[in-house]
Amino acid sequence: MIRNIKLLFSAFGIFAASFISAQTVTHTIIEVQGELFSSPLIEQIVTVQGVVTATSEFGYFIQDGDGAWNGVFVYDNTNLPSVGDHIVVQGEVAEYFDNTELLNITYFEVGTSGNDLPSAAQLGTGFIGVTGEPYEGCLVRIYNAECTTPDADYGQGYFNDGTGDCMVDDLIYAPDPAWVLGEYYTITGALNYSFEEYKIEPRTSSDVSIGMYTEFIELTKLSLFPNPTTDFVTFNLNQDAVVNIYDNNGRLVVVENLQAGEVVLNVSNYYPGTYRIDCVSGTSISRTSFIVLK
Repeated sequence: MIRNIKLLFSAFGIFAASFISAQTVTHTIIEVQGELFSSPLIEQIVTVQGVVTATSEFGYFIQDGDGAWNGVFVYDNTNLPSVGDHIVVQGEVAEYFDNTELLNITYFEVGTSGNDLPSAAQLGTGFIGVTGEPYEGCLVRIYNAECTTPDADYGQGYFNDGTGDCMVDDLIYAPDPAWVLGEYYTITGALNYSFEEYKIEPRTSSDVSIGMYTEFIELTKLSLFPNPTTDFVTFNLNQDAVVNIYDNNGRLVVVENLQAGEVVLNVSNYYPGTYRIDCVSGTSISRTSFIVLK
């Protein structure tokens, strides 16, 4: 069935696997997600490819690239892929309680195994808790987040890195020992959505690091002008990013998905005050603050 296998490496050194399948790939995962809260392809049959990033008793998460909108959950308890398998899968697009999924699987094929996984996107807990939609189905990571609620219902816990709470779930892995109130954690997992909350799903104990994380985190200074401003701010992005803007009280007030290049944001309707801007892309954050005058 598989007549040829190719291993392709992107300009960034990110591993991608591609193979000629008996089934034609019809859509990317970004097209399935539609860069919207709900997929524009609901009830349509699609064929996608991607690398399996996490598995559970109900199905598996796949991604076909790094960053936002590249992940999706496949509801499938018949086929049993392993993490690192590059697969082609055909199914129906559905919104299961607002979680974009593929279900009613009619084709499944493993092309290669043992592939490198996409990079986990470094995100703030507040961003995930409020509007994690762009990273639904993707690998994400939170750093140095304090456990604020260790014993929420059904084995869940809440964590806060100073930007707001987000939930960590036990769909795949339950922590042992249990979460500790006031302890700091760095946690990696697939981002799921259920019961009206975004939830990180760690896969094994290796996805959970206890204590303040000391590995270097790429945090760069964003150059922005004019500052102070009354109407617009301008800056450059080296790659596509999710831009989060917080007010002086730490509340998330704006989330935008922006493409690489020069960006001009209209802030003329902002209240006067100081704002922080985080440009989150892959495993890096570019950050600065700006002042709005009237």
